[in-house]
Amino acid sequence: MLFSKILVSYDDSELAKKALKKAADLALLDESTELDVLNVVTIPTNQFIVGDVYREVRESTLKYGHELVSRAEKLLDELPNATHTFVKEGQPVRTILDFASENGYDLIVIGSRGLSGVKEFLGSVSHGVVQRSKVPVLIIK
Repeated sequence: MLFSKILVSYDDSELAKKALKKAADLALLDESTELDVLNVVTIPTNQFIVGDVYREVRESTLKYGHELVSRAEKLLDELPNATHTFVKEGQPVRTILDFASENGYDLIVIGSRGLSGVKEFLGSVSHGVVQRSKVPVLIIK
């Protein structure tokens, strides 16, 4: 068994789709491998977003996160392995690493850049995950 639990950080960017495909390929090597997909949403906050406006922004942001992981589920329909999708709220690097640690993943797969479009070798989230992870991280370009 190569990996028993794989976590894919997913934001629906092209590189996230490639990361999901690569993780699925790895999971297919052993049908006992679990493959989970995590989307982290960051709720915008400032002193002007309060009360009902904050609740609406939060609900809308979480709804969008669930839409993204449902797209990922469709890409994994034919995978015989156990797959689950999650949407968590928080700072992306910390949330990905905490989630991976709390749930016993032995591989994190992430695209080299996300939706921000910053043209660097590594985006800030993938860079932060690589630097702080206690388990192997597969970066997809």
